[in-house]
Amino acid sequence: MNTVATPLTCWEEFLLLPDGPNGQRYELRDGEETAVPLPSPVHVYSEVILVKLLTDLAKGQGRAAQEFPYRPAKNLQFWYADVAYVPGNDWKAMRNEEYPVYSPPLIVEILSPSNKPEEINRKRVAAFSCGTREFWLVDPKAQTIEVSMPGSTNRVYKPGEQVPISVLPEAFLPVSKLFDEAID
Repeated sequence: MNTVATPLTCWEEFLLLPDGPNGQRYELRDGEETAVPLPSPVHVYSEVILVKLLTDLAKGQGRAAQEFPYRPAKNLQFWYADVAYVPGNDWKAMRNEEYPVYSPPLIVEILSPSNKPEEINRKRVAAFSCGTREFWLVDPKAQTIEVSMPGSTNRVYKPGEQVPISVLPEAFLPVSKLFDEAID
């Protein structure tokens, strides 16, 4: 049997890739260049609400960011988190031109029609392997937040419940606020 292997793209090669048409972005997933689809309006809406809620809950200890680029391994990995919480000291370290090997302590992915379970799991494993402590999967249709932490069973939170945020001790995110919140 004859098989043709696709060559892997290393970090240095990935940095040289041109932008795609209409600002198309790429992730580097285990050495494979992968086009990232544009987010839908409900996706962007959820991102903006989460950034505001998490930044407010951080009370000056850090901030949340939308479409946060991160590099969980030295080579072959570069991802975008829909939303990430970044502590204050880590945020200040982002003031340079280089992408450090870094994975934020809290990553939030918002489920889209284009997401496949194996892709989400790959992203979760890559993030946990570099130090992410919480990985949330938000499902706008079901209005749920699934929380994963290394060594723990995943837990799904529904409207009426509050998500404890381990990276922000004593902070809780009411699930209903995400889905009922209006942008100020």
